[in-house]
Amino acid sequence: MKIKSVLIRLICAICVPFMNKQIFILSTFFILFFSSCNDFQDVTFSGIENVQITSLTQQGVEAVIVAKIKNPNNAAFTIYKSDLDVMLSGMNAGKAHLDNNVKIKGNSEQSYAFKIKSDFSNLSATDLPKLLSIAMSKNVKVGLKGNLKVGKLFVKRSYPVDMSQRVPLSGK
Repeated sequence: MKIKSVLIRLICAICVPFMNKQIFILSTFFILFFSSCNDFQDVTFSGIENVQITSLTQQGVEAVIVAKIKNPNNAAFTIYKSDLDVMLSGMNAGKAHLDNNVKIKGNSEQSYAFKIKSDFSNLSATDLPKLLSIAMSKNVKVGLKGNLKVGKLFVKRSYPVDMSQRVPLSGK
């Protein structure tokens, strides 16, 4: 913290006589913004807590996945709409589309609900009975693979996801 304040004072002493007010405020903002990003710690995904099927049709499934995420950083960030490949108990269930942006709070460890839609356009007729038996079971092995789009303001990145976990399943 002391280095930041010394750096700001030095810039102020050198640049203020030569800058107008808007440029000074803008440069100070960028210095503070980029100097606060250097202490970023990894966010921890603790796993899927629950999957709730809200709609199941021949076209696809809509569900809410509740996952626990720990963000040890001061800054909050957003997980943006993304597409992931889904495996249900070893069966390819197609693409899942994350329907909503989810804001992850800073300095927190809590559960977040992700609304997803998956279409069954790639499933064969022999997969439908398997899918119905999976939907009736009490728990299911869920596999997710793809990239999550994550960011804050204008800074966005994609992070690879490749996980498989047995989770409790509940109906509407």
